Amino acid sequence: MICNKTDFVKYYRELIRGKEFVESESYYENSVSRLWKAFDRIQRLNLPSSARVIDIGGGIMGVLLARIHGMQVTVGDVNRRAADDINGFGIRFIELNLLSDTQLPQEQFDLVILQEVVGHLPHPPYIVFKRIQSFLKKDGVLFLTTPNGSRFRNVLYLLAGRQVLDHFRYPQGTEALGVQHEYTLNQMIWQLERSGMRVSSARQYSCGWRGETLLARVAHKLIAPVSLVPHLRNGLMLTAQKSAG
Repeated sequence: MICNKTDFVKYYRELIRGKEFVESESYYENSVSRLWKAFDRIQRLNLPSSARVIDIGGGIMGVLLARIHGMQVTVGDVNRRAADDINGFGIRFIELNLLSDTQLPQEQFDLVILQEVVGHLPHPPYIVFKRIQSFLKKDGVLFLTTPNGSRFRNVLYLLAGRQVLDHFRYPQGTEALGVQHEYTLNQMIWQLERSGMRVSSARQYSCGWRGETLLARVAHKLIAPVSLVPHLRNGLMLTAQKSAG
């Protein structure tokens, strides 16, 4: 059964409010719209409630899918920062490393969720996607969101002489890096296809993120009309399937 936005927001506030996972509480308070758009896309993939899902990163989407749709969810990340919050929901947490060929899950999943993760990894995405396919079932789905490299915010930052990305480097141990790279839609489609995956949907979208400060929220309102231009929207959302061959 499809969950509507009103019910989603109720679940979100009940489950997520007061938790930190891998970000600040205020970050999640301001992320309701972004996560709703991702959740709604995932729930329309026609996966059964028995689907085995791994959410790589903070685990918010995994919690919501487990509680709302009863999916069998595992959450994985490079460090255990979110483990206590995730385990508190009765959801399994594992450590994994997408920069490694060996520190990967051994079981197979119907759905891999990669939200706002790939831009933090200092490896070409197609290499990361090949690793993901090692634990994705045949015809399994990768759901991916990441910032749009051509978003208007980046244009403004460059005009103002501000740094758009973090320093490009490898992490030390289980360190979580800042944003290493951002991709345009065509670039991300190329990366998925280069990895051997079949892209089933791809679009630029306005994720609804308004910023954490008052100034950022005012700026968001002022530039909102820019989102009418697809390539200037602030996010990318894609789904791809592992080839059955």
